[in-house]
Amino acid sequence: MTLLTLETTAPVLLRHGLWPMHPFADPAMVELGEQLPFAWRELKQLQRRRLASLGMSEDVVHPAERESFAEVIEAALIGHAPKLFARMLSEGSPLFDEGLVDPGGLRAGVDRLVSGRYVEERDTKILEVLSLHMSATAFLS
Repeated sequence: MTLLTLETTAPVLLRHGLWPMHPFADPAMVELGEQLPFAWRELKQLQRRRLASLGMSEDVVHPAERESFAEVIEAALIGHAPKLFARMLSEGSPLFDEGLVDPGGLRAGVDRLVSGRYVEERDTKILEVLSLHMSATAFLS
């Protein structure tokens, strides 16, 4: 998630002469995070325990409503992404060229979205394909 955030903010910061840095993107920190047991990483348990140790209240450590962008992602994928995917499928993509994404599988996923059969657990991954396509295209241009 940290790297996806940097992917979107870094170009803006660089254009303004600022070097983007994020402590959670430090290779040593990433390596540490990968070595932690899954139970500590799941639902940000390590961060929650730290907040609790700092004396934060239960509603801060374990809020009743989980922060989620699920509705925003669904609206973006159903409302805006199909046009971007249509262009990607018609013009091609470095992801297709390198065999990283199957155009037929992508087309089937996009058809499900267009028909309104969005399923969060399955379809949020398709957003990553669009993000990687846009990044690769921008990098290679």
